Amino acid sequence: MTRHRVRRLAVVSSTGVDPHPYPDAGLLFNRVLLPYVTRVLGRTLYADMRRMEELVRASSLDWTIVRPSGLYHLPSVTDYTMVEGDADGRFTARVDLAAGMVALLDGRYTGRTVSLVTTVENPGLLRWLRTEAAAGQG
Repeated sequence: MTRHRVRRLAVVSSTGVDPHPYPDAGLLFNRVLLPYVTRVLGRTLYADMRRMEELVRASSLDWTIVRPSGLYHLPSVTDYTMVEGDADGRFTARVDLAAGMVALLDGRYTGRTVSLVTTVENPGLLRWLRTEAAAGQG
């Protein structure tokens, strides 16, 4: 990046890097599922993302770290929310994540970690698990 004089870097991480309870998620999600995914199933994945975030923050680049929530499919971009810090929302449409990454080209949120969540047409937890599991099988 230095050789080509590129200063802007936006990376995708995950809200699971720094998990927080979701007010509308309930005990099962907050106390069982979220810790199991981030501390057991995805332990090395989330450790790698934490290390990536450390390296990005230590760089001299104009960086932004984007933390989406559980990814799922929607056919078109919605009125997603991107905020510094934690956003209330357990799901992010992949198309919204892509649109948000492109929007960051304007330099907004430089030197910041942001959450990006989809605020409409979110699946329920069971539907999300079923759909994503089926997509992984195909």
